[in-house]
Amino acid sequence: MDASTKLSARDSLIQTIGFVPKDPIGWLYCARGFYKLRQYHQVIECLTPALRNDRTKKEAQHLLAFSFLHTLQPEAALGAFFKSVVLGNDTDWQCLVELLMDNPKLKLT
Repeated sequence: MDASTKLSARDSLIQTIGFVPKDPIGWLYCARGFYKLRQYHQVIECLTPALRNDRTKKEAQHLLAFSFLHTLQPEAALGAFFKSVVLGNDTDWQCLVELLMDNPKLKLT
């Protein structure tokens, strides 16, 4: 891991570009960037404002589910994939089913 993955998303953004987003759409774009860099903990941090906004929550929920999966948090991923499907990300059903098959102790409650 390089030093930027140990920083919070906010600190990393300030260090690299000099500012942080002021709205949920900006935070969603930052989350996408961190996702491409495979810095999944920073993705999760960036998604909070995007999850609270009706225009961005569908894509944010999708990114959140995969970020939980990549950070080896299957229980959180399961809940996030379920919410993602409810929000209309129909293709996330496959991930939800595969996660349940790979982790038989997990249950949707």
